[in-house]
Amino acid sequence: MDKLERQLEEKYIGRLAEAGEKACQIAITGGWYQNITGNLRSSIGYVIGYNGKVIKEGGFHKIKGRGENYQHVVFTTRSGKHVDFWAKAKYGDGSEGSRKGLEFARSFIMGKQGYSFVLVAGMEYASYVNSKGYNVIDTAEIELRKIVG
Repeated sequence: MDKLERQLEEKYIGRLAEAGEKACQIAITGGWYQNITGNLRSSIGYVIGYNGKVIKEGGFHKIKGRGENYQHVVFTTRSGKHVDFWAKAKYGDGSEGSRKGLEFARSFIMGKQGYSFVLVAGMEYASYVNSKGYNVIDTAEIELRKIVG
């Protein structure tokens, strides 16, 4: 019976992880907000836990921001060299968001009994951005509910 239970548990965890990965991808690509520092998108991820311990985590990928007041510059030099870049931009590499998101998600499962699954946008301003009508993880949550059922 132990072997069967382990197999079922592995399948269950695998299904949750697949759902988490898909939800993260939907949230990251479907976010309707600017990507100034990259931190908000980088803070999106999930953690699966059992009795307060992490057994699987995903997402929280560092996504480079484009900066504020950015402008896409594309031109060809006299020598024929193609130039393509974003100018006037303050940007980040998303590392702060990745770290904060993971910490935030892990804090949710601490002390919980049984299985836990949490999908987060872990920056402290995520709910503010969402309250302004921007899709942060709303679409991802809806899709997650469809997948997991």
